[in-house]
Amino acid sequence: MALTSEQIEEIKQQLIAQIEKLPQENKEEIKQHILDLNEEQLEEFLKQNKIKITESGQLQQEPSKQTTSQCIFCSIVKNQVPSYKIAETSKAIAILEINPLSKGHSIIIPLQHIKTDKLPKSALSLAQKIAKKIKTKLKPEDIKIETSSFQEHSMVNVIPIYKNEKLEKHQAKESELKQLQSKLETKKRSPRKKSSKTETKTTQSINNNLPQITFRIP
Repeated sequence: MALTSEQIEEIKQQLIAQIEKLPQENKEEIKQHILDLNEEQLEEFLKQNKIKITESGQLQQEPSKQTTSQCIFCSIVKNQVPSYKIAETSKAIAILEINPLSKGHSIIIPLQHIKTDKLPKSALSLAQKIAKKIKTKLKPEDIKIETSSFQEHSMVNVIPIYKNEKLEKHQAKESELKQLQSKLETKKRSPRKKSSKTETKTTQSINNNLPQITFRIP
C-alpha cells in the first residue's frame, strides 16, 4: 500500500480526531506519537490495530472477536516491527527512539502489556543501567528518566540532556541509529565452560607454585 504524503496526513488527522473522543489521560502524547510515525510505521500501526482505508479514504475498524488490538510496543517486543535494540532482560527490552528528543533517547518497554502503575522494578533498573551507559559513551550534561504509556502499554523514557541543546523531536537517520546502537548495545555474556575434574586436577598440579589470578568477564 503506497501512500501519498496527502493521504498520510489525512489518515493521521482522522486518527487524532478519533483519539479526541477517547477517555484517556495521555491524549496529547498519543497524538504526538501518531504525528511522528513515518509511512512504514503508520501502515504497521493500521495493520496491527485492524484499521483499513476505504475507497473514499475513510478509516474503518475491521470486525474482530478480540476485545483489544495489539499495540505497537507489543509488536516490537514480538519482533514483528523492526527496532534498534540495545539491551534486554527477562522482563523488558531497551530500544532507541526513532524519533528522539535528543541523541541517545532510549525507551524501556516491558515485555508484558501492563499499565504504568504495574511497571516492574526491573524495567526501572534497566533504565538506570542504560542511563549510565549513555552517560559514559555520549557524555550528556544530565539524563532524565520518566515513565509514560501508549495504548495502555507502560514504558520508561531515558532522555539525555546536552548543554545548549533543546529537547526537540526529529526523525533520526538509519545510519545515526545504527551507530548509536553499536555504541550502547549491551552484548550478551557467553556461558562459561565447565571444566572436568581431571582438567581441574591437572591445572592445579601444574600451577601449584604460581600465584592465583581471578579472571572476570567484563
